Amino acid sequence: MAWLKFLHISALLVWCAGLIYLPGLLLAHRKVTNREDFVRIRNASRFSYNAVTSPAAFLAIGAGTALLLLAPGVLQGWMFVKLALVGLLVMAHVQYGFVLSALSEAGSQPPRLRLLAVWTLVFGAMTAILWLVLDKPFLGIAGLPAWLLEPGGLQSLLSDTPI
Repeated sequence: MAWLKFLHISALLVWCAGLIYLPGLLLAHRKVTNREDFVRIRNASRFSYNAVTSPAAFLAIGAGTALLLLAPGVLQGWMFVKLALVGLLVMAHVQYGFVLSALSEAGSQPPRLRLLAVWTLVFGAMTAILWLVLDKPFLGIAGLPAWLLEPGGLQSLLSDTPI
């Protein structure tokens, strides 16, 4: 199991580094002045996303899933919050892919505000994940609403709401 933890942590480091680095690389498309610059920055962006960051994300999530299945007693409240935050990292990863795809046309400009918002989300999610993993706080169910604690609770909540 130690090799699986090593794989998970190593892949996470590469994935998170890529998620922090990609906005800067995508914003470099703003400085394109000629075709050579466009090709160079485009190739660097695609390589970073497709050959480094995406495989690292796949490995990190795969190894993390295997650890969930093999590690005893890990399914606690903090783990579910961590998994939700990992979902935010996945959504940010996909957003970077959308931006990269939109930048395939020469002359297109990256959305600066969108990239800044996604980067902020990534940095916040990473910080929260690190805190959750290191502290492992007890997150009980006492503060959750009743509809969340019963099967079909969301359906009954929505059926009571007038449309």
